[in-house]
Amino acid sequence: MIEAISQVNWLAVLVASIANFLLGGIWFVALVGKYYPIVLGIADRPPQKPGPLFLIGPFVCSFFTIAASAILLRALSISSYSAALELGLVISIGYLVPMTLNIAINPLFPRPFAYTLLNAPFFILGSLLSCAILVALS
Repeated sequence: MIEAISQVNWLAVLVASIANFLLGGIWFVALVGKYYPIVLGIADRPPQKPGPLFLIGPFVCSFFTIAASAILLRALSISSYSAALELGLVISIGYLVPMTLNIAINPLFPRPFAYTLLNAPFFILGSLLSCAILVALS
């Protein structure tokens, strides 16, 4: 696995992270932004202006997730788009979506299943997009 880390194209990881960040902007602002307060149970509150953590945090987190995907692609010797997309599905459906639900199952999330349904397509699309970019640039 250590050898796979040394073979990662870090520029590809950065490009995939930027693409995922842009997808997140489209997804969470343009497509589902008005539903987010409803799902979180805060629709009655005035909207808050997001701080820098709102932008930097998701980018850094996705960078690490995408780096892990790049390592797995290398360790598994995946170089075709079809196999990369299969890995993207395994990562998103096997890890990202269940973790989203797991995080939402607590008293601070009044609608954990709705929250997961709102986020799941983004994580699936983002994982597929990232894996495709990683293969394309490797």
